[in-house]
Amino acid sequence: MIGAGLRMAGEHTLLFERVLNLLNELVPGIVFCFNTSPDTTVDALRRWARPSY
Repeated sequence: MIGAGLRMAGEHTLLFERVLNLLNELVPGIVFCFNTSPDTTVDALRRWARPSY
């Protein structure tokens, strides 16, 4: 989960792209989820997170 402080601020767009691309390269099978507010964080994680047993 990458917070809005990085992804919503226009001046951080390049850093946000770099972080996503680096994670995508380093972690095969990674999925990203995004919330629209702190209140939707759990819902965003539930859309993509899978329990590992």
